[in-house]
This record gives sequence, C-alpha cells and structure tokens, in this order.
Amino acid sequence: MSHTIRLPDAMPDVDKPTLLVVCDSHQCRLLDVGGHAIAEKEMLESKKAEYSDGPGRTQSPAAGGKGGMFSGPDDVNQFEKNRMNSFANDLMKHIEQAVREQGIQAVYISAPAKFLSVIRSHMTPVIQKILMLEIDGNFVKEPSIEILGRFRPDLKEAVKSLRDQENYSPKKQPPKK
Repeated sequence: MSHTIRLPDAMPDVDKPTLLVVCDSHQCRLLDVGGHAIAEKEMLESKKAEYSDGPGRTQSPAAGGKGGMFSGPDDVNQFEKNRMNSFANDLMKHIEQAVREQGIQAVYISAPAKFLSVIRSHMTPVIQKILMLEIDGNFVKEPSIEILGRFRPDLKEAVKSLRDQENYSPKKQPPKK
C-alpha cells in the first residue's frame, strides 16, 4: 500500500525521520516523513469484536435460547474496551518496530480523545521519549499534506510566507506618503 507524495517545493525539508500516526478507533494510517516526501506506509485496521455466548453470560429473553443477544449494555461496552486495548497494543508494536527498523526520531499521534487515552496507556518508554505531539481529533480521511500541516504548523507557515513573497506586486502596496 506504500505510495509517496512529494512535498511542495516551497516547503522546507523535514530534517529528521518522522512518523505520523493518524487514527480513529477502528483504523490507523502510518505516514513516514523525511526530507521532501511523505510516504504512506500502511493502514492498520482493528479486528472486529467477537460476540458470542460464552460461559457465564446471560442471554436476552428475546433471543429465546438461540443466538448471541446480550442482556445489558455493559457487555457490549466491555467488548469495545477490549477491542480498543487490543488495537492500541498492536499499534504500539508497529510503531516500535518502525522506530527500530527505520531510525525514526520523531513521532506525532492524532486520535479521538477516548482512543488517545487508550494509546497513552499502551505507550512504551521508547516511544514516549521521541513523542513530539499528540492531537485530539479524527483526521484519517484528510490528505497527507494537510495532516503534516496539522502536526507541523511551522512548515505550513513557511509555505505561506514564501507564497506571499512570490505574489509580491508593487500595485498591491499602499501608496507612500
């Protein structure tokens, strides 16, 4: 799934190998940024929660003894917590592997607040040491360059100032007094 996007010429180079981790609670994009390019490495997806009638579980009277209906909201909520914990654990393993193999020196993470707190609880000291920024939000569907701009507003400002210089025109300047 890896594809590379070249950054605009006006944008300065990213000086150290960087990993952008953009998640919602069901999927995660891993973007590798370095030099003058963004490479989308992979998309991780959460495993589906398995609903079953395990021992010690009560069925809903509506199920009539057949099927996997739950008798209360706590069961589904616990499945969702387990799924998010499992997904965060898998995600941290992938990030740590990328840090080791690719020499990543900076990690930026964005996720909705609920999942971000789960990610924090699974974060290893290696990742905490190079974590630059955490952002609360769901940006999974945004283009890669926009995501980089969210994490590194200094790069976005550099592009804006260079564009302003390119568009300089004496006609747009106020008259001298």
